[in-house]
Amino acid sequence: MNSLILVILIPFFTTLILALLNGHFRLEKALALVSSVALTLWVFWLLYYVDTHGVQAVIIGGWMAPWGIAFVADRLTCIMLCLSSGLGTLVQCYSFWTVTEQQQRYFFYPLMQAMLLGVNWSFITGDVFNLFVAYEVMLMASYGMMMVGASPAQVRQTLKYIAINSIGSTFFVVGCGVVYATVGTLNMADLAMRTAEITGQRAGMVTAASMLLLLVFALKAATFPLIYWLPDSYPVVPVGVNGYFAGILTKVGVYSLLRVFVLCFRQEGHQFALDVILFLSGLTMLLGVLGAMCRWDIRRILSWHIISQVGYMVMGIGLAGSPDPRVVQLAVAGTIFYVVHHIVVKSCLFLVGGIAERVSGSQHLKQMGGVLDIAPGVGGLFIVAALSLAGMPPFSGFLSKFVLAQAGLAGGNYVVVGVAVVTSFLTLYSMSKIWSYAFWGKRRTEVAPFGYRGMMAPTAVLVAFTIVMGSVAQPFLGLAARAAETLTKPEEYIRVVLTARQNRLAALASSSPTVVARAEEAR
Repeated sequence: MNSLILVILIPFFTTLILALLNGHFRLEKALALVSSVALTLWVFWLLYYVDTHGVQAVIIGGWMAPWGIAFVADRLTCIMLCLSSGLGTLVQCYSFWTVTEQQQRYFFYPLMQAMLLGVNWSFITGDVFNLFVAYEVMLMASYGMMMVGASPAQVRQTLKYIAINSIGSTFFVVGCGVVYATVGTLNMADLAMRTAEITGQRAGMVTAASMLLLLVFALKAATFPLIYWLPDSYPVVPVGVNGYFAGILTKVGVYSLLRVFVLCFRQEGHQFALDVILFLSGLTMLLGVLGAMCRWDIRRILSWHIISQVGYMVMGIGLAGSPDPRVVQLAVAGTIFYVVHHIVVKSCLFLVGGIAERVSGSQHLKQMGGVLDIAPGVGGLFIVAALSLAGMPPFSGFLSKFVLAQAGLAGGNYVVVGVAVVTSFLTLYSMSKIWSYAFWGKRRTEVAPFGYRGMMAPTAVLVAFTIVMGSVAQPFLGLAARAAETLTKPEEYIRVVLTARQNRLAALASSSPTVVARAEEAR
């Protein structure tokens, strides 16, 4: 299916055109919106096609797998592409009301498309080294997005962000080299096939090599102990765009953990790595929510909650180390469902926080107050998203945590389930603090509300989605379960990827044997 690469070609060419149009503000906005909507429609159709017809793959570069550059779309890939593209479209609509012309001159919309390019590339690649390349594209765009406006705080935090991620990139390259030297391949399907056959001392070497990749992905996902860069970085991102940062960027790290440590590494003794991940998940949940409870800036509170909620997703990955395949299936399905829930809800909370800041004139809780009286609709959006984040029924947060807790109890991991329950109640307390100070009480500023109503429409779409996920959950859970089955039983994934080029040549042979002969001769 050669059209798979449209998910990166569309934002790539849009980035180039928007860069050339810099300064033509209305035209930039129109083109960015049209491109994002078209991409979103395409990936939703792709999800339907893959869910119906199975895994799709294309190998480019004139080589067969595992040497050629592989782009693979299974159900998990398509779910993440739909979330990335859909959220990107909503955030761009939101940004029409928040981004100034001065910020737009800093190539705001080209950088947004470039970031979308890197994120989508991360999701669709079928090769660990190309995952590194996608990370670099995504990170370079995120550096630019953090610098839009170039305030002193932005410059300071961007330099820290660059330094930390440069270290992570170095470890990523080293990890790729060690894995290749140990296993002999970096193609994900080939890794899944080869590592399953490795035993003995060599299996221990593969597990040790995988720890380097765990370090990289844990840094990107903001998993304990690599968490302290995030709460200072995300608050300086322009209002609205931090909703995309909060929703998607850390989930690229979670996705990478899920893809690599569930699909790719299956050697004897791999359970040790998953046990490490499970241990880290409990600390991530607890320290993240404790950090949020100590803060009074609404963006920093929400940033610390990103860390806490990542702990739940990582918990599901760690539970995949259970010897019971039913627990593994349930844990991975719960993780996928939780990722969808969190991307929607956390992005929504950041967008609501931006509206509340616009209404009150401040992002410090003790200087806000009275938002509910001025803009009751904003209060309604916040309360739904906050209750869902805390895991209150009937919203999607309750169901996602319930599935993970069920998997944890079935696997006998009572301690981490207890930490997850405690974290949920502490999250509810933290959300209550925002409600009490920002939405209730006397208005503490004299700033008149203006221009926030246009910001509510994309936020309301996200709120509606979390309500639908909680009240009509079966289709979403069913899709998550089918996606989990592809990861935990990767035979179809391996077969499709490793035979993609042969199938293409066979199709060409039936129509034009001469073309095939020339292709083989060129190769």
